[in-house]
Amino acid sequence: MDHYLFLLKKFLGNLLMPMPITLLLLLWALLLLLRRKTRWLGIIVVLLATALLFVGSYAPLSNQCISKLEAKTPSYQQNSVPIDYVAVLGSWHQSVNNQPITSELSPTAIVRLAEGIRIYRLNPGSKLIFTGFNGLNKDPVSYPEKVQELALALGVPAEDTLVFNGPRDTREEARLIADNFPTASLVLVTTAVHMPRALLLFHQVGLDPIPAPTEHLSKPFKSWLTFPSGATLAHSEYSVHERVGLLWAKLVKQVEKTTAKD
Repeated sequence: MDHYLFLLKKFLGNLLMPMPITLLLLLWALLLLLRRKTRWLGIIVVLLATALLFVGSYAPLSNQCISKLEAKTPSYQQNSVPIDYVAVLGSWHQSVNNQPITSELSPTAIVRLAEGIRIYRLNPGSKLIFTGFNGLNKDPVSYPEKVQELALALGVPAEDTLVFNGPRDTREEARLIADNFPTASLVLVTTAVHMPRALLLFHQVGLDPIPAPTEHLSKPFKSWLTFPSGATLAHSEYSVHERVGLLWAKLVKQVEKTTAKD
C-alpha cells in the first residue's frame, strides 16, 4: 500500500505544476477553439494559461510566493548546545562514468552537502547523516553513497559519516532517523523552501531538529522591469511542489489518525 501511495504522490506532485497545468489548459483550449460554439471559452482558457505561465516565470511575483515558505525558518545559528548529528536530506543523482562526481550529483545535493559540512565543522565531534535510495532507474550507486564519496573527497573523515540506504522521500527519511537516533541532538539540512514540510514530517515522528535551511531561491529584486525566465518558472514549480507536499503530509497524518481510532 505504501508503494502505491508513493507512486500516487509522485504522479500528482508532477502533474500539479505550473507547466503541466499550462499545457493541459492549452490542449483544452485547442479542443474548444475547434468548435464555433465554444471558441469564446477557448479564448478565455488561452488567456488563463498565458497568465499562469507569466505569473510562474516572472521573478517579482514568483519570489513573493516562494519567500513566504522560506521565511518560516531562520538560517542556522551556532549556539552552545552540543550537536550529535547533522542530517543532510536527499536529493537526486545519476552515475555517469566519464563525468566528475560534482556533475553526477544534482546542484541541490551539492549545496545541501556544502551546508552540512559547514555545520559539521562548526560542531566538533558531530557526525554527518546521509540518506536516500538508488532512484527509480536503479542506479548502481545509491544517492547517500554518492554524497558520502564527495564528502570524503572534501576532507570529511569516513568515520564521521553515516549512510542509510532505502528512504524514498522525506517521510521515510524522518522515520528512519527517528528509529535510529530518537534522543540525539540533530541539525536538519535541506533546501529552504522544503524546510517547512521537512520539519512537519520530523515533528510527526517525534523529533525536534534544529533547522538549517539552505539554497534559498527567493532573492530581493530591484526593479519590476524584468523578463520572465525558465529558471524562475522552475523555482515556482518547486514552491508549488512543496505546498502540495505540505497538504499531502497533513492529509496522510489525518488518515493515519482516523485509521488508528478505527
